[in-house]
Amino acid sequence: MRTLILWFHRLFNPGYIPKSSRAGTQSASDSMSTASSRAAAKLAKLAKSLASSKHAAPKNEFLGNYKQLPSYVDARYFDWMAGKSTGNVVEDSSFERKLIEYLAALAASEFAGSNLIPRVPSVMVQLLKRMHEENVSGSELSRIITKDVVLVAAILSEVNSSFYNLSDRINDLSQAILLLGHNRLRMVLAKISFTPIYNAQLGAYTKLTAAKIWEESQKRAFVCYLLAKHQKVDPFMAFLAGLMQDVGLMVALRVFDRSSGSGQLPTSPTFRDEFQQQSMVLSARIGHIWSLPEVVIKAIEGQGMDKTALAKIPLAKVLQKGDFLSKTCVLIDSGQLNVDMERVRGVLTEAEMDCLFTLLEGNKNVSNIL
Repeated sequence: MRTLILWFHRLFNPGYIPKSSRAGTQSASDSMSTASSRAAAKLAKLAKSLASSKHAAPKNEFLGNYKQLPSYVDARYFDWMAGKSTGNVVEDSSFERKLIEYLAALAASEFAGSNLIPRVPSVMVQLLKRMHEENVSGSELSRIITKDVVLVAAILSEVNSSFYNLSDRINDLSQAILLLGHNRLRMVLAKISFTPIYNAQLGAYTKLTAAKIWEESQKRAFVCYLLAKHQKVDPFMAFLAGLMQDVGLMVALRVFDRSSGSGQLPTSPTFRDEFQQQSMVLSARIGHIWSLPEVVIKAIEGQGMDKTALAKIPLAKVLQKGDFLSKTCVLIDSGQLNVDMERVRGVLTEAEMDCLFTLLEGNKNVSNIL
C-alpha cells in the first residue's frame, strides 16, 4: 500500500521525488496509522487557528448530525465549485427549468453532448480492451500506442522520470511498457486521456470551475482505487469510474457557458439536485458512446439509486463512497469545511477513514496529487 501511494503521488505530480528516508521496512498498517495521526493533528491545529475566540466555533464547522454529512458535503462542494457567495445567488426558476430540460434532451441525443468536450482517444479504448487479455504482448501494446504520439511521449516521460531513477534513458516504447507493467500503464494512459476534458479554456464559466473539478476527480479516482481492494472490485475499473463520473458535469457546464451571459451558475437546492442528476446521465451516455467498459457505466448509472439497489452494484458503492471522501478532502483543504474527525470515524469504516487520512496527509507534501 505504501509503495502504491507513493507511486500515485508521482503519477499526479511529475515534480515529486520520494525522499530516501521514506524507504524502510515499516508495515502498511503502521504507515497508515502515522498518516492518520498527522492528519488528525493537522485538523486540530486548523480548528484552533480558525476559532475567533475561546467560545467561538471554528469557521465552517459542521454542527449537524454526522449521518447527514454526505449530503451536506455534496451540497457544500457544489456551492463552492459554482462560486456561490452572499449576493451572487441566481434566482430564475424559468431559466433553471429550461437548462435542465435542455440537458435531458441532450442526454437523449445521438452524441449526448460529447462533441462539446475533447474525446478520450480511441487508442485508449482499444488498449483497455486488449489489456484485459492475458496473452497480449508488449509488442502488440506498443503497436497500438504508437498510433498516438502524445501517449508515446507521455509514457517515455514517465519511465524516464526521477521516480524510477534509471541509469540510462529509455527511448524504446516496448521496453518502457515492460518496465511500467500493465497496471501502471493503464493508469498513466487513463490520466493522460482524461486531462484535456478538464481544459480550463473551454469556456468562460468552465474557466472558473475546471481546475476544481479535475482536482476532485483525480482524488476520487485515487480513493476509489484504494477502496476497491476492500470490496473485491477491479481496482482499475474503480479508478476509471472515478475519472469518468464528472465528464457529464463538464458537458453540462459547457452548455451553461453557451446559454448564459451572467457567468453565475444557479445554486438552489432543486436546481443543484437536478443538474447533478442530469450530469450523471450524460456521463453514462458518453461512456456508452466512447465504448468504455460496461461495469464503469453501470457504476455511474447507479449513483442516485437507493441503498438496496446500490448494494447490488459493488463498483457503484465504491464510487459513491469515493465521491464523498474526495469532496470532503477538497473542502477541508480549501478551508470550506471543518469537522470533528472522531465523529466522522463513527460514520465511516476503518478502510474509508484510512483513505481519507491518506488524501489529507498526501496534500501536505504534494500539490494537486489527485
